[in-house]
Amino acid sequence: MAEEKVIFCGNDPSFLSSELISQSNESNTGTAFRIPSLIKSGDTLIAVIDKQSCGSDWGYIEIAVRTSNDGGESWSDIKTIASPPAREIKADSECFKSAFFIDPCMAIAPNGDVIMIIDFWPECRGIHSRRLLDKKKLPYTLYEKQMRPALYDRDGKFYTIRNDGTVIDSKKNETSYKVTDWNGSLYHGDTYVGNIFLNGKTNKNEDPLTTFGAPLKVPKRSYIYMLRSTDNGKTWSEPVDITNQILNKDDGVFLGVAPGVGLTTKDGRIVMPLYVDRKETVSIYSVDNGYTWHRMTKQPYSCNTDEWQLVQSPDGTLLGMGRQKRYGKTPLSVSTNDGKYWEKAGKTSLYAPKCQKSVISIGEHVFCSHASEKKRENGVITVGKFRKSKGKTIGIDWYNEVEINQGFFAYSCLVQIDDEYIGVLYEAQPSSYICFKKFKLSDLI
Repeated sequence: MAEEKVIFCGNDPSFLSSELISQSNESNTGTAFRIPSLIKSGDTLIAVIDKQSCGSDWGYIEIAVRTSNDGGESWSDIKTIASPPAREIKADSECFKSAFFIDPCMAIAPNGDVIMIIDFWPECRGIHSRRLLDKKKLPYTLYEKQMRPALYDRDGKFYTIRNDGTVIDSKKNETSYKVTDWNGSLYHGDTYVGNIFLNGKTNKNEDPLTTFGAPLKVPKRSYIYMLRSTDNGKTWSEPVDITNQILNKDDGVFLGVAPGVGLTTKDGRIVMPLYVDRKETVSIYSVDNGYTWHRMTKQPYSCNTDEWQLVQSPDGTLLGMGRQKRYGKTPLSVSTNDGKYWEKAGKTSLYAPKCQKSVISIGEHVFCSHASEKKRENGVITVGKFRKSKGKTIGIDWYNEVEINQGFFAYSCLVQIDDEYIGVLYEAQPSSYICFKKFKLSDLI
């Protein structure tokens, strides 16, 4: 087992001790970090993280990345790849005057591109202030056979953004407004009038990092955005809103990404895990390298619970492992048709607290990283084999457990590095301290 390597380290004493902050440097630093996603693209390990301003599930949250070309022995300097618009940026959980990203999930497309989906919220506290979310405002309207983003003025009148950014009113008449970029800059003629994702009165702001709210705004709710890398994580596309392709009318105001990784099936289908209102799970898929996304209308929910992760057995069966509501066995679901339809499969005998877990498979073996106590403590990798009945995969038999760390352990992400090693990226403190370890497969199985 390799030594623990600190990949992302916060620099704010509000979240970490001075001893841990001393490990912060130009290559790994930021105010706070949470929610790791780790994947291998070609010979490159890609580690993605929520780069936070206040260590909470809101505030100014960017997306940052580091990469490794030597199996996790050394890592590139931290790089921010997506930043939300903001009215104010503070390392203070009481400051939520910002839009924010949260909960990355990556997959490798059949053509080799790295696909990342992630939650995006307009200025608010997300699901932590549900009463302030716009439950009665539709986020998209039908225009020329496409679902296009909707905007609302202070009187509740709605508008639509066309493909070219022009804003039209409810009678489909062109207005003088135009949205000029992905992150919501609104112009009235040639005059900038604010950001559609932010609140507050229209005013002037000379701070280059912050701006102000626009007279037209999107509904306050969650959105799903996608980023793409064609060069193993070195550079990334601008975020693209894919919510209109996958949203169901029964989802309410929260359709969220289940953080970690998705998977690409043997038949070339990218399958990504999402969930609704911290209850039902959702499976979305792409058959064209992530350019368009689909969701089964006959079965919009995927028979599991909360944040979940997926594996595929050698016979093609997909298994989904959910996040239980309290310490206990892990919910399991099964799909025999590449995630088109899911069935409940009871619970697998892997005990964990209410916390995201990561799961990958290598041949007949399954590896799951998770906290092993009733609280988010003492990380382990539990090892199992696919269980079969009458030639079909129906579950997992767990038989070994290897320690990752002692003490706090929360969200994590596993990856196969090569034929000899797997690696795990994990939260080793309640905020801001994200570590990496690798393990020999021969020591696990």
